[in-house]
Amino acid sequence: MSADRDRFQVKSMTGFGQGTAERDGVRAQVELKGVNHRFLDVKMKLPGEVALLEPRLRAEVQERVTRARIDIAVTIVSSRPAPAQVVINETLVGEYLRSVAALKKEFGLKGIVGLETVLTLPGVVMVQAAPASTDGAAATLLTGALRKALDAYDAMRTSEGLRLAEDLEVRLQAIRSAARRIEEDARGLPETYARRIKERVATLMDGGRVLEEGRLAQEVALLAGRADITEELVRLQGYLAQAEETLARPQGPIGKTLDFIMQEMNREANTISSKAEALPICQEALVIKAEVEKIREQVQNLE
Repeated sequence: MSADRDRFQVKSMTGFGQGTAERDGVRAQVELKGVNHRFLDVKMKLPGEVALLEPRLRAEVQERVTRARIDIAVTIVSSRPAPAQVVINETLVGEYLRSVAALKKEFGLKGIVGLETVLTLPGVVMVQAAPASTDGAAATLLTGALRKALDAYDAMRTSEGLRLAEDLEVRLQAIRSAARRIEEDARGLPETYARRIKERVATLMDGGRVLEEGRLAQEVALLAGRADITEELVRLQGYLAQAEETLARPQGPIGKTLDFIMQEMNREANTISSKAEALPICQEALVIKAEVEKIREQVQNLE
């Protein structure tokens, strides 16, 4: 399985990435942090002038990530003056002029209110930040920085995914070895049950009585049938093969798939332990359960 590891795309959800892009004196920096989450949850902190670009940036993340909590912080630094616009409050100018006209009429005042005077009146002239940008240049700049951050994040989580996958391989091999030992021990169960029944019967029978062999064989077969773990072993090995195949050739995010498979393997190990009274089999079932639990902890980190 390890020979094809370079083709694996098993990915962790945990990672960090940073990307920058610069154009015409404007520099955009994107910092991205991902942690474990049940689904994709993207949180962004954007400067006001590019806030309207959030849907576009969010779509970029959704194309690359399917499950994780993603926190994104965007910083924009410009060597150019901040864009702004001058706004004349024409409604307020009208109110001023109507009030001046009323005063002149009421008190017989004379004089002309000129433009310079009007522009100095409180609230007439306002300087505002330019509207939030949605133009192509801003979108291209931010998208470029975000893609670099996503590339770095992908590289980190792929590296972590490789480490996790190698650990999972070792644990799956331990489960397979334990299942093989259970299979070997289970072959002798019918003889073991027959011997136990005969020993018990011998202690209960009076010395002169003879045990009917046919009845004994029937009881042994019934008991062995109740304790038969063949089906559980077949299912366990089937789930094990699914887990190995999923890990070796992922067709997409595998965290939830492996978690489900581990739940089913744990169920089969529990059944084997309860049906087979033989101590060696119970001990191997406990080994399987312990490895399954460790794998379930690890796959919570996988996308």
